[in-house]
Parts: sequence; structure tokens; C-alpha cells
Amino acid sequence: MKATSYLPLFLAVLLSSSVVALGQTTGTISGTVTDEKGAVITTATVTARNTERNIARHLQTGSDGNYRFENLPVGPYEVSVEATGFSKYVQSGITLVLNQNAVIDVSMKPGGVQEVVNVTENAAIINTSNAEVSTQFDSRRLSELPLGPTRNVLAVALSAPGVSQLGAGQTGFANGISYSSNGGRVRSNNFMVDGQDNNEPGVAGAAQPLNNPDLIQEVRLITNQFLAEYGRNSSSIFNAITKAGTNSYHGSVFWFHNSNALNACSNTDKRAGFCNSNATNPSQRPDVAKGSVAAAPPGRA
Repeated sequence: MKATSYLPLFLAVLLSSSVVALGQTTGTISGTVTDEKGAVITTATVTARNTERNIARHLQTGSDGNYRFENLPVGPYEVSVEATGFSKYVQSGITLVLNQNAVIDVSMKPGGVQEVVNVTENAAIINTSNAEVSTQFDSRRLSELPLGPTRNVLAVALSAPGVSQLGAGQTGFANGISYSSNGGRVRSNNFMVDGQDNNEPGVAGAAQPLNNPDLIQEVRLITNQFLAEYGRNSSSIFNAITKAGTNSYHGSVFWFHNSNALNACSNTDKRAGFCNSNATNPSQRPDVAKGSVAAAPPGRA
């Protein structure tokens, strides 16, 4: 068989993989356009505009009055609707998050061409379109939740319901941060970045640590009832997406400092007799036990 015979199959696989990757890094805005009496409005022009990038998509409502924008990049949006004989409807303040199906139902009011009805309201974050069980971590939560001394974003998984950190004897075959989701094995967690595989091929865990929270736009940890677009593992899906540019200049500056002197005494140190302010041996006092290497006894440096 000629090599060209495999070209259609190769293209089909490539396109299907692209669609899956988009579904894992985007969201959806959908809804129904009606008049004040509840009758559906067909052929109404609906526009979804990303207000950060000023990128807009347009479509018309069908015979059932429904519209649906798929594979939209996450971020802030404005939805506007125009129909003959009705005032223009504009809803702003919509923040689309990862894997969200934001439902924006629109009720149009009769009016002139120049009249505009402005609404400022976010879409409901509650998932009513499928049975997926997940926890969402936006950029603010990533900056405020404790990430440990390495600032590894993967540590946010430990804050999700149903997730527990395993003991040292149970994590020997895992790379980096290990956790159990709903009692599942360490090897049953699937790690993704921007829709791409981030799994350590030799052992369990993520292949690439994410040690800069400013790089990550959002994390969604799916712990049950995965959609068909996900595969590979059966316990949890750690899905992270990175930040993208906007039409405005922006950036961030941070200073990260971490040392033993800022940490509390561990239970191991306390049990060994350290962290005792009244200890006659200076090396067992708190300032030394927490990291004064120069005064520490042999073997503690």
C-alpha cells in the first residue's frame, strides 16, 4: 500500500486530537433568546467578545432560539444580541472558566434600533450540563493557597475534597507531589498542561513540575465522572492551563523567600529534644533547631 493511502487516516487522527485538546483548555457559552412572553426569537445575531483580547465570534440563533459558542478561550466576555424590532441586549461581567458551559439566556425587549439594554452579571458557575465532579483553582487561589517550599502548583490538589496525601512509604514510585484521589492509586492520576500529556513515563506523577504560580491561569482537578474527552487514567485529572497575552501591557513582579528560620519546628525536632527555649544545650533551642546551621550539632547541618 502506498504511503499516500495513510494520509486521510493521519489527518483524521490529527484533527480529532486537536478537537480534544481544545475541549480540555477552553469553555462554552450557550443559551436561548426569547421575547418578554417567552417565545423564541430565530435568526437573532449573537456576539461573544473576549474583552481582554477584543476577539469576537458571531452566529445566529436557530429555529429553537438557541445559540452555542464552543472552544472559547477562558477569560472575561461580553455577550450581545441584536434582532429586528427589539432593543439591543448587552451582558458584560461574564468570566468564563476552564471546561465551563456558561448558560446565558436572553430576554429581548421591544424597542427601537438605537435602544440598548445593558446587564452586568456573571454566568452561574454551577455545572448543570454534565455529572463531572471537579474543583476549580483560579489565579487568585493559586497565589493565596499554600504551595509548600517549592511553590509547586501541583500541591493545590491536596486542598480538593476527596484528595489525601500519602505517607512516605506509599510514594516511593511517584515523581514529585503524590496524592490519592478517592482512594485511588498514585499511578491513577493524570497530569495535563494546556491539553498536553505531563505524566512521568517511568513512574507515577507529573513529568514537569509547575513551580511558578504566575505562569498558570487556572487549574481544574476532576475527581469523578470524567467526560469522554479524557482518558489514560481513572482516578483524577489534573488539568492546568497557562496564561496568554491580552491587548494591554501587563505583568507581575514577586519576591519569594523561604528558609528554615521562618518555619515552625517539626514534630521530629520536638521529639528529639530540640525547639526547647529552656534547653541548657544552645543547639536545642528554637532558633537553632529551625535552621542555624553554624551552631547545630554534627549531623544536623
